[in-house]
Amino acid sequence: MTLREQVVLISARATSFTAVCVECCDLDATEGYAGSTFAGRLDLDLDHATFLCRRGHSVRVERAAAAIAESAA
Repeated sequence: MTLREQVVLISARATSFTAVCVECCDLDATEGYAGSTFAGRLDLDLDHATFLCRRGHSVRVERAAAAIAESAA
């Protein structure tokens, strides 16, 4: 169960990303970020999606342009 919302912003034209799961990072504090990263792909026709890290924590990935448009509305 994720205790806090995790949101990763990627650039408007990016299709793949590597991110750090903050929940995993907290669990792996002695190991650093190496065990806390995960990779994903967000096709260009999508503005956002929810991904699960290796341990099943939920991470929302949004395109930067879409995030800016939502906050302005």
